[in-house]
Amino acid sequence: MGLSKEIVAKKYFKNRCYVCHKKYGKYFLFHHLWYIENDVTYKKYKNTITYNEALMPLVIKNKKRFLLLCRAHHKYVEWASSIKNDMMWKRFIKARTMTKT
Repeated sequence: MGLSKEIVAKKYFKNRCYVCHKKYGKYFLFHHLWYIENDVTYKKYKNTITYNEALMPLVIKNKKRFLLLCRAHHKYVEWASSIKNDMMWKRFIKARTMTKT
């Protein structure tokens, strides 16, 4: 068996979420920046353990294809990448910048 998810997170991704720098913990994910033909995808596996066992060699081989993200930021990155329309993206950014918190 190859390197564990925890070891890969520490060795290649400084044990931190790319976005918020939260320290690695439960519910962290390796986010594909792009996919290649016949890539390892979660839906091809019965559970997270077997998925991660298949994914780790790919992460080690080409870490530039992945980001380590906490669950919250993985959700947001996936959502944001679903916006294909530039005008909708611009309106979203404008709405965010107009919002006072």
